[in-house]
Amino acid sequence: APGRPGPQALPSGEPAGRVLPFEIDPKRMEEGLRKLQGEMVHWANKGRYTRVRFKFRGKQLLPDLPLAAVVAAEGLTFYWGGILRVLVANVVGGSVFQVELVNDAEKRVQAGKETLLSGDVDQALVLFREAVAMDRDFPSAHLNVGVALKLKGDRKGALAAFEKAKERDPEGPVGTEAERLAAPLRPQG
Repeated sequence: APGRPGPQALPSGEPAGRVLPFEIDPKRMEEGLRKLQGEMVHWANKGRYTRVRFKFRGKQLLPDLPLAAVVAAEGLTFYWGGILRVLVANVVGGSVFQVELVNDAEKRVQAGKETLLSGDVDQALVLFREAVAMDRDFPSAHLNVGVALKLKGDRKGALAAFEKAKERDPEGPVGTEAERLAAPLRPQG
């Protein structure tokens, strides 16, 4: 949700994204940023992250930016130039700023839940599966795929999804809920 603080606001078991801590050397900043951009191109190509968040000393420097815009050639001058100015003004000696890659899997799960509540199980399942495609390690996405499949009467598919959710959050609340839902679906023997 907009205006929410950083990753510490996410419930346990939900990914905060990938944080790339970035050591700043004021004398070689442009070179460093180019290297960082190369790293982001790598993650953009994997297709898992959709947004970038820049933080310095715990404060967000810019609103979340679309990853595609930041890794584009034009992004280098437009966004990075602005970040450089902020950092150059603030950095005394070596310092670290954080680049956080964020995905929209959480938003997709939320949209799926709302769709499910409105009674459209098929569309909810599409949204939950998109969330899994964005982040296969997101326990909540697997849990909700399971819920939708169970509602459709696919017990085997639901059980498999619950097991995946549990694997990704064995000690956390999502894993506990997944186990509770999975137990009655397991073959008794």
